[in-house]
Amino acid sequence: MTRTRSSLLERVRDLDDDAGWEEFNRLYRPLLMKYAQRRGLKGDEAEEIAQQCLEVIVTRIREFQRRKSFRGWLRQMAENKIKHHLGRKHAVEQPGMQAALAAKDRDLTPAQIWEQQWNRTHLLYCVASLRNDFAPHTLQAFELYVLHGMPVEQISQALGMSRNQIYVAKSRVIRRIKDRFADMLEALYGVSR
Repeated sequence: MTRTRSSLLERVRDLDDDAGWEEFNRLYRPLLMKYAQRRGLKGDEAEEIAQQCLEVIVTRIREFQRRKSFRGWLRQMAENKIKHHLGRKHAVEQPGMQAALAAKDRDLTPAQIWEQQWNRTHLLYCVASLRNDFAPHTLQAFELYVLHGMPVEQISQALGMSRNQIYVAKSRVIRRIKDRFADMLEALYGVSR
């Protein structure tokens, strides 16, 4: 990830900043799609919601006030689009809407689903930015162990690494992610933690 002087939110206020919009799209389109899917929409429907949200952002990003939470603003926008879509869909096909939701998400509120997806999206964004910082097997061991929950024994066999090497890889990558995440918050939003 390249360190920028201005935040990503400031960059996308300039509709001519193609690189800023590409980075914004690369980060937020998957977030919006995954959130819509976890709220019960299918692939095309989720893509439609993401596209609708991005279109609203293009037209309203200049109105966004920095003192407000971008995360909250984006979540509310996505939730409104999803509710509108589900309302139209419910009028057409009443039964079975809850059956579309994954079992693990049924007990979660939309806000909890959003927070999980927000955090996962930013974590994956950080991990992707580390591709050139580690040997491929180090990052692969981390992803298999932490992101996919694969048992250490299976990773050890698959990658030819000892248990200790896997734990060391996890520790090294997590340390770098913490640093990168702070840098990312600064670059994207102009805030630091």
